[in-house]
Amino acid sequence: ELTHTTPLARAREAAGRGEWQQAFDLLIDTDAITPLDGPDLALLAGVAYAAGHLDVTISAWERAHARSVDAGDHLSAAGAAVRVAMHLLFDTALMAPVRGWIKRAERLLEGHDETPVHAWLGVVHNYERLLSGDFEAARRWARHAIDVGARCAPAAAAIARVAEARSLILEGEVERGLELLDEAGVAAV
Repeated sequence: ELTHTTPLARAREAAGRGEWQQAFDLLIDTDAITPLDGPDLALLAGVAYAAGHLDVTISAWERAHARSVDAGDHLSAAGAAVRVAMHLLFDTALMAPVRGWIKRAERLLEGHDETPVHAWLGVVHNYERLLSGDFEAARRWARHAIDVGARCAPAAAAIARVAEARSLILEGEVERGLELLDEAGVAAV
């Protein structure tokens, strides 16, 4: 029965089981024959990251961004731009490209009401400012991500709570920062 399922379906099943390398191999093979699109590019990005292929992760999000821009889907394009920025920030710390992707996301979000993308963009802004030593701006972005995330992206809000605590600790407000870390831990549970 398995022989009748497509490699893409088998890749989704493997990903569902956490078999990242198998899912990655199937997705790469499928992509070589028929380029992946939409949710399958996002799946490739996630699976590639889990399997340890950061270059493919970033490339998949860049492709998702380009396809969304071509389709006129600014919100999806902004979401992909935020993902590229996030991976570059956390996995390479190459600030110039991170800032470029942040600007792309901001332009694409102009005129959109608050969405989960706005919350994640706040998280990326926070860490970019934090790593640049601008703790005050980092705290403002964390607050923004917490506020927006509380309404539409709980995971972004949780990460932003940790980021806010880190900002305070790095500024020397260790007690307050540790209190916030405890609160973030309780909120996460």
